Amino acid sequence: MQTSEWIQAYRISAAPTLPEILEYDKPCGRTAREIAIRTVVLQGVVAVAAQVDSALIVDWFHQQGIWGYVTPEERVFLANEHSTEQERRRFFWHQEAEWALLWAIGKVEYLGLPNCRCDSARLVDNIIPALGADLEPFFTSAELLPPGVLLAEDDRTYNMWCYAQQARRESLLPEDLNLSVLYERRYAFEWLDGISAWDEVTCDA
Repeated sequence: MQTSEWIQAYRISAAPTLPEILEYDKPCGRTAREIAIRTVVLQGVVAVAAQVDSALIVDWFHQQGIWGYVTPEERVFLANEHSTEQERRRFFWHQEAEWALLWAIGKVEYLGLPNCRCDSARLVDNIIPALGADLEPFFTSAELLPPGVLLAEDDRTYNMWCYAQQARRESLLPEDLNLSVLYERRYAFEWLDGISAWDEVTCDA
């Protein structure tokens, strides 16, 4: 069974984009600027996980005035010259959460189903400013999607995550579902709620 068939069996839409929940108008727990900063921080950490010199990233963050947005766990990782492959993999996967956050501020057209990884080449070459660049234009251009649009995708991601936990216990996960992508999207939406700091997000089902 494919992911699209699996979620439709639970009456969850498999459409690339979802209709806005028009009656919902509660503001997002994060501002567009805060989300944009988090995406840049995440990409810097992802770059280090991919063997980019951490000193270059740290210097850039200081120059651009966003070092204060780097979390305690991220700071430890950036300072560790001997991180393990497992640690690098964990931080690299956050690129999928970053992609979801970029969607929330209008930098990505749609998320679609979690059955493939994000477009890393487009993210690096066309979306996130280049290493050393002025970040202010990127921050000021970020615009939050309407609350009803965010909620529709948030609900779909949450429902898929819950059903995926049950399917995993029963060894019935769809063959094309990327559980790590789904987890990172869920992580991003939990952070968007504005309740937990990035390092403290939990994805309970």
